[in-house]
Amino acid sequence: MLDAAPTPFSLGVFAFITLLLLAGSVSRGRFRMPPHTSYFWGFFLLLSVADWISFRLAIWLFAGFSFLALREYFSLVDFRLQDRWGILGAYLSIPFMTYFIHINWYGMFIISIPVYAFLLIPFLVAIGGGVSRGAVFSIGAIDLGLFLFAYCMGHIGYLAYFSVRMAMLLIFTVAVCDLILRKLLLGKTLLGYMIATLVTVILTLLVSPWTTIPRIHSAILGVMVPILVVGGNFTLRGMEEDLGVSPDRLEPGRGLVLNSLKPYLFPAPIVFHYLRWFLHWGNL
Repeated sequence: MLDAAPTPFSLGVFAFITLLLLAGSVSRGRFRMPPHTSYFWGFFLLLSVADWISFRLAIWLFAGFSFLALREYFSLVDFRLQDRWGILGAYLSIPFMTYFIHINWYGMFIISIPVYAFLLIPFLVAIGGGVSRGAVFSIGAIDLGLFLFAYCMGHIGYLAYFSVRMAMLLIFTVAVCDLILRKLLLGKTLLGYMIATLVTVILTLLVSPWTTIPRIHSAILGVMVPILVVGGNFTLRGMEEDLGVSPDRLEPGRGLVLNSLKPYLFPAPIVFHYLRWFLHWGNL
């Protein structure tokens, strides 16, 4: 790992959000936090574990996070009974991928799902249903969910292997962009994007000495993250509409997890690979 020592920032943010959530729970509706806050809290809990206790423990907790997201996604898709073997294969792909993060085997991590799992799942679907109508839809739906909610999310955990501080920067900047775009400037996408870009560029430059990311790359990340958040939100919004998820009636198991994680899905892999390439982590 690149961090010189654990940082109190992760514990501070985790404690602050915990207090906000507790205040919301005891206020009897007078003070209500957005539903996405609990997942932001969850990210900082996992990063605090990685920073202060054990990265290897944290990465398996990240796997549990991916499992919850994938399970909610599968519960919203109209699968056939014959698809159960393919779904099981998708669930088992999460520990398969996570193990390679655990041992820092980048080469296998990068192909674990896009190659091995994507070849295995069609085979398992074919075993379950033989030659039957709907197999193509099932394979595509399973592979898409696995890619987004396991593979893309896995990059956040792998980023924490190299630097928990950089992972915290990613989580924090994405959350700030999402707050500006979805809450503060609802319906004003262009204005929201411009403000989000300005805020993230300033933020990434200010913490550049703390994260050890060179200033030029910090500025590029500040421009890049809002674009990726907008792209992820736009793409996942279309998926949510197709799955019958209503933004006004979000609850666990009915779209809350997907809606909370969607701004992170595009930035996570792009930021990870950008940093790995330009900061020269491992063999390229």
